[in-house]
Amino acid sequence: MALVSNICSTFCLTVAAAATAQAVMDGPRLAPVMEEAGEPTDDHSSDKTAKPEMKELTAVEKEVEEIKANSKKDEKPASDNQELEDLKSQVLQLLVELEEARELSQKHEESFQELQGLLEDERMASAQQAESFTKQIQRLQAQLRSVQEEMDSLEEEKNSELAEAQQELRTAQEEVLVLQQAAEEAAAERENDIASLQEELCRLRAELQRLHATRQEYELEITSLRAEIRMKSQGSGQNKDNGNPLQAEQQTVKEECQSLKAECQSLKEENQQLLEKIQWLTEQGTNDFYLTLKEDDLNNEGEFISTGEESTTRCKLVDASVQKNVSFDGKPLTPTGRSGGGFSPAFSEVFSLRDQLKQTEEKALQVQREYETLLAELHELQDKYNKSQNERSEMEKELQECREQMQSLTGKDGKLHC
Repeated sequence: MALVSNICSTFCLTVAAAATAQAVMDGPRLAPVMEEAGEPTDDHSSDKTAKPEMKELTAVEKEVEEIKANSKKDEKPASDNQELEDLKSQVLQLLVELEEARELSQKHEESFQELQGLLEDERMASAQQAESFTKQIQRLQAQLRSVQEEMDSLEEEKNSELAEAQQELRTAQEEVLVLQQAAEEAAAERENDIASLQEELCRLRAELQRLHATRQEYELEITSLRAEIRMKSQGSGQNKDNGNPLQAEQQTVKEECQSLKAECQSLKEENQQLLEKIQWLTEQGTNDFYLTLKEDDLNNEGEFISTGEESTTRCKLVDASVQKNVSFDGKPLTPTGRSGGGFSPAFSEVFSLRDQLKQTEEKALQVQREYETLLAELHELQDKYNKSQNERSEMEKELQECREQMQSLTGKDGKLHC
């Protein structure tokens, strides 16, 4: 029994020494790994490697204690050789198990080393990735700063161009207002001129009607005189013997002839006055006024057309710069130029100014069309005036013929009187 106890004690000491040696060997290896890792995965792996060894040690101790207990309980005599054999076989089995435990711990250590290498590689890769991320972030920050500076410069340029466009638009609106006022003044002047021309035409027509009436009166008097002369010439051959009545009748004819001469003289004077008045109107008043009016109309028409073209070209240039400003900011009109679903107030102001400019252009075109209609009416009045002048010339010819006829009549009357 003493021998068995000695063998068991030696075996326990051997197992304890092996366990302590293994712990001493594994301790320095596990300590820095635990400090460096500091992660739950490493603790879990170390717990996994330590648990089988502790289980094996506890199993060996339990077997030794069972052997001791069995040796104490069994007080029956047994042969020492049989016990020694059993103990040897148990010791050998325990040694084999110890060797297996060592191999298992060696495998765990190798797997731990592999895991530590993988962890180190992952740390290096994460460090390199973090460094690349920091470099990329710095590069993106630099690009962002440059883009921000460029956006600020573009914003300033856009504001300056927008201010210039607004100034040009204001000047164009002022010019359009000036043109409208000038067109209204010209229209008023033309209406006044047309009214005066119409009054002059009415007066000339009245003069022509009066001349027609006087011509008809002259024709009637001439025909009556001719008929009376024929009757007298026919009656003079029949009444030769009646001397005194013929002398009385001749006296009455002479008196009538004198009255006709006086009337003819008064008509001549009246016709002369009318001719002088018409000549004065045509040479000094009406023609000069019409020529100056025509020249003024042509000059005003040229100035109006040229100013209208300049205003339209300026309006087109303002529209192009606005579009340019509008397209410069990311429109026409793309969602990049929107802020919260709507346009910015600067662009809304630009659009309102553009609408006002279009309205002023339409008004200018309307004024120009009215001006053209007035010119057409003026040309019609000119044609009417030319026709009236032709009629007046014809009337003058007819008056001249009447004068010649009256002169011939007066000559015949003088011969008869003689």
